[in-house]
Amino acid sequence: YLLVGILQGLSGPLINVYPLDLGATEAQQTTLSSIRSLPASFKLVFGFTSDNFPIWGYRRKSYMLIGWGMAAFSMSALIMTSDLTLSEEEYEKDDGTIA
Repeated sequence: YLLVGILQGLSGPLINVYPLDLGATEAQQTTLSSIRSLPASFKLVFGFTSDNFPIWGYRRKSYMLIGWGMAAFSMSALIMTSDLTLSEEEYEKDDGTIA
C-alpha cells in the first residue's frame, strides 16, 4: 500500500497538468482522473478471485505474473504504435532571443 500511495501521490500533479498542456477540456480531465482511480475500486474483487480460484496451485503469484505480462504487452504495444518524435518548439532564451 505504501508504494501504491507514493506512486499515486507523485503521479497526481503530472496527471492533472499534462492534459492541460495538451489542451484537454475539464470533462476530459475528469474522465482521466476517474479512469485512473478505477483499478482501486476492484481491489476486493481481485482479492476474492485470486483467493478462491488459484492458478497452477498459487493464489497470488500466478495472478501477479499474468498482470506483469499484460502490463509488459500493453507497454510494448504503446511503444510500437506511438509517434515518439519530438517537435521543436520556439522558446525564449535568457537574453531575449528566440531559439
